[in-house]
Amino acid sequence: MRLPPEPILLAARRWLEILPLSGGIPRAQALLATHKQYSDLSPTQYATALGWLRDMELLEKIGSPIPLANLVLGAIFENAAPPWVQDADELVQSPDELPSDVVSAGEVLGLDADGVYEQLVTSWGKVDTAVRERVGFAGEAALVSILNERADSRVDHVSTWSDGFGYDIAFAQGDASAHLEVKSTTRTGRFTAYLSRHEYKVMLRDPRWVLVVVRLTSDLDIAAVGSVPREWIGAAVPRDAGSFGSWASCKLEVPGEVIEERVTQLGTDVASRLPPWRTV
Repeated sequence: MRLPPEPILLAARRWLEILPLSGGIPRAQALLATHKQYSDLSPTQYATALGWLRDMELLEKIGSPIPLANLVLGAIFENAAPPWVQDADELVQSPDELPSDVVSAGEVLGLDADGVYEQLVTSWGKVDTAVRERVGFAGEAALVSILNERADSRVDHVSTWSDGFGYDIAFAQGDASAHLEVKSTTRTGRFTAYLSRHEYKVMLRDPRWVLVVVRLTSDLDIAAVGSVPREWIGAAVPRDAGSFGSWASCKLEVPGEVIEERVTQLGTDVASRLPPWRTV
C-alpha cells in the first residue's frame, strides 16, 4: 500500500475538520471550493480525498472522540497497512526508526514522530491480535480435520469449549496420546509464539503436552507442521526477578533450526501423514 500523497492527506484532514460543523458534504464541499483559506488545494484533490475517506470508512466515524490525526493514521495502519507494519514490533522500536514517509504523513495530520510511533504501536497491537486469533483458530481447525481422518483416532478440539486446560487439542490413537498446544502462522520467515504462564505450567506437569507449530498457506490450508522441544521452551521463557512480580505471558521467537520436523507424540502413522516442517 502506498501512503496517500501529502496534499490528499491534507485535504482529508480538512474534510474531517469541516464536516462535523458544516451540516453535510455539499456544504463542506462548497466551503472548500470557495473559501480563500482552502484554495491552496484543487477541487480534484478534495474530491480524491473524499473518495479515499469513503474507501477507508472514515466518513462513518465522524464525531468519534478519537483525535483526528490518530483516527486517520489508525485507519491507514489497520485497514491498508504497508507490508512492514506486520513486523513493526521488530523493525520499528523507537520513533527514530519510523520510515520517513510515515513521519511526513504524521506531520501533515498534526502529529510529531512520537505521536506517529504511539499510534503505530496501538494499531499494530490491534491488527496483530486480530490476525493471531483468525490464523490461530484456522490452524487448530485444519489440524483437527487431518487428525480426524483416521477412524480409530480420538480427537477433542478442547479450545472450542474451554480455554482452561492449557492446550487446544487432545489426541489419542492406539498407544499414542498427546495434548497439543497449537501455534499457527502464515508467515514464511520468523515464527513467533505467544505462551501464557498457564500453558507453560501445564507443560511442566503434563508429559503429554507438546507445542505444535503450524504453517498455513494464504488460503489457510496446512503447509507444514512441526513441534518445539520443551527443553528449548524451558530455557527461553523469562525468569521472575523477585517474589513481588511474575510473568503472565511471553513472546517466543522460535528459530527455524529449533523446530522439529515431526510431531512424534502423535505416533508414527499420524505424524507421517502431516506435511513436515521445513525451514524457509
